[in-house]
Amino acid sequence: MIPPFAAIITAAGASARFLNGRIEDVKKEYLSIDGHTVLYKAAKPFFEIPGLSAVAVTYPEGSEDEAAVALEDLMDIQTVPMILVPGGDTRTDSVRKALEALRTLPASFDYIAIHDGARPFATKELIIRTLATAAVVGGAAPATRVTDALRTLSPDGMISSTVDKSSIIALQTPQIFSADKLFDAYDAFHGSADDDVEIFIKAGYKAAAIQGDRKNRKITYADDIPDAAKQIEEYAAAREKGRKSAAASRRMRELMAEGNGK
Repeated sequence: MIPPFAAIITAAGASARFLNGRIEDVKKEYLSIDGHTVLYKAAKPFFEIPGLSAVAVTYPEGSEDEAAVALEDLMDIQTVPMILVPGGDTRTDSVRKALEALRTLPASFDYIAIHDGARPFATKELIIRTLATAAVVGGAAPATRVTDALRTLSPDGMISSTVDKSSIIALQTPQIFSADKLFDAYDAFHGSADDDVEIFIKAGYKAAAIQGDRKNRKITYADDIPDAAKQIEEYAAAREKGRKSAAASRRMRELMAEGNGK
């Protein structure tokens, strides 16, 4: 039986590497691949698993409406409570805020899965395998072996010493943990971390690696999405049009209110 679990989908980052200096502040998670947004595709597999009891999605301050639209019809699912949580300055801050939001829900869950909103290719099977391992060890994350040659880089940009890659792995998400232990780990942690496994281990808990999926890649650069440049331009234009329309509607309501007050 699959234990009850909650999911945190992180999508509060600035997408700086993806935009690579573009002036449009468009979130990569809100763009589309194969007919659905990246954020939708990242969240959807969790809803296919029995035992999902709550979902928290982080977003940058000021883009709650955009996040809701990007989640498409997942926002209409009534059987699983979903909350949108404004993110913090760092990923760690954003996850902490999502955890605090989950604590306020009446939903019951024994485990928490934390998944990148920019990782749209995770499968239901991968999530279940990670959850099954976390149920035994306390924490788990999918990982792949590093195949490229690894070298250190000197301060002057020269290739330096060799790194033994036999014990090096690349962690993916979802990273899944015992809820009680994860809350305890975050309560004890101060600062910022690269991922949640780091915080979990620093609290003295164990996390196991399971076989990851090379298809479970993270959208990082613009060429990770077909026609990204066109999508960014169209998205920014549509958003600006929507903002102007909303501003005009607000101004009209204000004028009507002023007229009724006379």
